Amino acid sequence: MKNLLKSKRGFTVIEVSLVISIAGLIFLMVFVALPGLRASQRDTQRRDDMLSFVETVKKYQTNNRGALPTGTGEVVNDGDGAENTWQGFYNKYLGNFVDPDGEYYKLNVIGCTGANEPGADCEGGDLEDKSFSENNYTILVITKAKCSGSKAVRVSNPRNLAVLYRLEGSGVYCTST
Repeated sequence: MKNLLKSKRGFTVIEVSLVISIAGLIFLMVFVALPGLRASQRDTQRRDDMLSFVETVKKYQTNNRGALPTGTGEVVNDGDGAENTWQGFYNKYLGNFVDPDGEYYKLNVIGCTGANEPGADCEGGDLEDKSFSENNYTILVITKAKCSGSKAVRVSNPRNLAVLYRLEGSGVYCTST
């Protein structure tokens, strides 16, 4: 009886292999899912940033009798501009406006063109048709427009704007004033 108990101590090679295999599968699943979760978290932050941007534009409009900043073109965090321009807006109202990757957002401000009727698609109002790379940190701001899905359409009110941003994992996010 004593010899039988001695031979049953410890785990067999099969049991140890099975436990190591299961642990390996669990680690593999975590490492496969982790990058997707991080991208999703960054995209959530980007959506929040776009909503914050729209709220900041509304604050600007409140302080300027409903008017939007003037001008078009690319706007960056370190440029000079009069207070009533998009560059001045960026400097005064946005300040340290940074993507979750740590890069400053840029604005590309355009007017809704190529559409005569309210509700018609704006030319350049669809990021799928633009040559925006996924991570160039450019926010497309389209004046006299609102969002319709992931693209901008014309509105009659010149004080409205659509804000579009290409997300890392799930297409284009569009929000409007």
